[in-house]
Amino acid sequence: VKENQIQVFEQTGIFVMACHHGFVECIAEMKQSGELAKYGLAAVNQFLDICGQNQAVRHDIGCVSKEMIAASSLGTKAQKKQMKVVVNAFHKF
Repeated sequence: VKENQIQVFEQTGIFVMACHHGFVECIAEMKQSGELAKYGLAAVNQFLDICGQNQAVRHDIGCVSKEMIAASSLGTKAQKKQMKVVVNAFHKF
């Protein structure tokens, strides 16, 4: 493959957000390796648009996610919709 050609199979993974019932709420194709915040923020944005008021997002790094959401452009939207970010019980173990 030449350097200037389009890389068709360049994906490195997927980011999935599911409810506690196992229903997939959001899938994002990850274009770069590593744990980038933009995938989680994109999922939260979709979650806020679809699920409405008084929802909670459980995340294994909820302590970091809560601060990141508040500092991002989603902060006001999450606050208006009273979204909570919680950490699962095994976070410290």
